[in-house]
Amino acid sequence: MKTNNTQKLRRVAQGACLALGAGFLELVILGGKYVIHQACPYAVVCFGLSGSNFIRLGNNLLALAIIVGFAILIYTMFFGRRFCAWVCPLGSIQEAIYSLREKKYRINHRTPYYVERKLAWVKYFVLTATATLVVLGLRYLYFRLCPLYALSQLPRLAWPGLVLFGLIVFKAFFADRQWCRYLCPYAALMNIFQRLGDLIGIRRRKVKRNLERCTDCGVCNLYCPMDINIAESEYVNNPNCIHCGLCAQACPKPGAYCEERECEK
Repeated sequence: MKTNNTQKLRRVAQGACLALGAGFLELVILGGKYVIHQACPYAVVCFGLSGSNFIRLGNNLLALAIIVGFAILIYTMFFGRRFCAWVCPLGSIQEAIYSLREKKYRINHRTPYYVERKLAWVKYFVLTATATLVVLGLRYLYFRLCPLYALSQLPRLAWPGLVLFGLIVFKAFFADRQWCRYLCPYAALMNIFQRLGDLIGIRRRKVKRNLERCTDCGVCNLYCPMDINIAESEYVNNPNCIHCGLCAQACPKPGAYCEERECEK
């Protein structure tokens, strides 16, 4: 894994997606025919579960958002959750905020793995709750808590969503990507699709540890934004891996970590 080039390319992708997201959000805030759901892949749940809604959408951008959201899920079955590290604006914002902390803090304030495993299940409950509200025709209750929807309502105030967004930003200064790790329902859905891929025999691209080069120093674990115990096996099998490449960048032994297909070259 060519870490320097990978990180430069990832930063460019994050910046471009963040700029596009901010531009679309501005269009929504200024009014007109656009709504924030037209740019959200989670529309695959918020609206996609209601077949009648999809039929009525016709050629609307919301139909495209549903299709794109589903396409990302299929992509995840083959290549993992790259969307989170390369595209998602909310993930990029959290990452940028946490990077302001000094390295010593980031190393010494890690969530214990046994706590991480328990909290990681919360996002599946959030997914179940939001999907249930959609089926019952009550998705507007979830929208009140959606941070992106709340931002799209400015200058009007959607207090529940704004409070949640404020908490996400505030917590990002103390721990990395807590929304992605514990609360994001789309992350939970991507994980489910990865497991479905495993069940039907799809070989998903994974990060591989070169056992001949690795010295088991554990530095990779300290820099993983998803708090995964990377060094516990040869392959990173945890579906929460977002393929950010930060483990390889932090590793003192070049070539100890690589994308599975790159390792075979």
